Amino acid sequence: MVNCPNCGTKNDEDALFCTHCGTSLRSDIGSTIEHHAKQFADNMEAAGKKVGERMSQAAKKIQDDTQVRARHLERRMDRMNRNAENWYDSTFKFFGPLLSSFVFLIIFRLVLAVMEIPSAQTPDLNIIAGILLPYLLPLFAVSLLSNYTKYLSRKYYSVRIFSPLLYAVVVALLFWILSRILYDVSVQYIISDLRASAASLESSLPSIFVFVLLLGYVILFINMPREVEKKP
Repeated sequence: MVNCPNCGTKNDEDALFCTHCGTSLRSDIGSTIEHHAKQFADNMEAAGKKVGERMSQAAKKIQDDTQVRARHLERRMDRMNRNAENWYDSTFKFFGPLLSSFVFLIIFRLVLAVMEIPSAQTPDLNIIAGILLPYLLPLFAVSLLSNYTKYLSRKYYSVRIFSPLLYAVVVALLFWILSRILYDVSVQYIISDLRASAASLESSLPSIFVFVLLLGYVILFINMPREVEKKP
């Protein structure tokens, strides 16, 4: 055993420093350097932990601030959307959905008109435009149903109850139109796999309708306000 020259504590023969006070038990320079190196390593480890904790706290603060700002922005955008909807409804009233559907019809027809322009670089665009043209009025009707469902759901609570059913009809009609377009394309380009996909999609329409209907009612009951609006 070796007695510490500073505090007298007994230490093992091969001990370099006192286990009680840390005093060097060897007088050579190597032991002193080793002791200082150990202290330096301990100090660096402690400093690293402090820096890591501060960085973690700063990152958490930035994350919290970002979430708060995102919520504020979301609420602001929601208010802007409601104000825009209220302005549109108060300006055009019952004819607003009809106007929106006509705008959709005009834009879609202009796109088809551009596709119908003969071009040597894109000859297939003219064929695709010819395939899509017969579905212009069905798409207009679907757009009209969707827009009026949204408008009436905002105005009347009784209509809001049936809005998932109407939206399910809209989605089913859209998928039916898509299946017919795929079928026409498969006939035009003689693609048997595409024709099979169109038939499969058309046979899945009842399942799609039920799924959208159930999902719509789940969302409706989750977002349903506590106070039911009174009938006018």
